[in-house]
Amino acid sequence: MEKWKILGEEKVCDFKLFKFYKRSLLNQRKNSQHNYYVMETPDWVNVVPVTPEGNIVLIKQYRAGADEITIEIPGGVIDEKDTSAVLAARRELEEETAYKTDDLTLLGAVNPNPSFMSNTCYFVLAKDVAHTGKINFDPGEDIETFEMRIDEVKDAIKTGQIKHALTIAALGIFFQQK
Repeated sequence: MEKWKILGEEKVCDFKLFKFYKRSLLNQRKNSQHNYYVMETPDWVNVVPVTPEGNIVLIKQYRAGADEITIEIPGGVIDEKDTSAVLAARRELEEETAYKTDDLTLLGAVNPNPSFMSNTCYFVLAKDVAHTGKINFDPGEDIETFEMRIDEVKDAIKTGQIKHALTIAALGIFFQQK
């Protein structure tokens, strides 16, 4: 199998953080042309913060798409001033939770939805996080921070309390290393 050939691309709309394109593609194996809509968005980072006691730092926040308050790990967009996913993780961790550490390791990465999204989401482990008291929320953020033991986090996933797919993916990679 080979990659399909891009025949053309037309920007449909631009929402700053997200741009939508209509992409005309050629499946060379079947010699057939198809149009797809692609959402171009920056790469993201999600952080698995672990305290010296072994608890995981989690956040609660309202999510408009699901119209619910979700339980997640901290994270956000890797922006132009970040030179790596690890540096973005350090920034997002402190901004959203007021926790900080110098012990950060890349755990892995996933494509959130490769059928129509262009980005990658990186997962970073933050060990021995400590509370600094320096929250710096983005204007649209309203976040509550709390800690859970690992067994409680696993139960919260099983019972559906935690159902954010990228959070579960990051925690799944983390749990495999334990």
